[in-house]
Amino acid sequence: MNRLLLIVADTFLLPGPELAVLPGIDEQPGERFRIGDPLLLKRPDGSELATTIGNLSIPNPNPRSEWLLGFTNLSKDDVPIGTEVWSV
Repeated sequence: MNRLLLIVADTFLLPGPELAVLPGIDEQPGERFRIGDPLLLKRPDGSELATTIGNLSIPNPNPRSEWLLGFTNLSKDDVPIGTEVWSV
């Protein structure tokens, strides 16, 4: 089932290279995300980009039990603030 996972509020580059986005994913009951799962990015300009999960990590501390989402081979320009991240 397709669902809006998050709206990008910030991005930052990690070594690798990898682009991480905030906020994290709040998993719903029965959901399980894995590296390689497909996602759809709906950008503020109306364009869309099909991509996959490059990395998942759990921040410490993690008061909201969110998973941080990372993308490989994407830049900050590819994922501007306000981009909607959808599961597909």
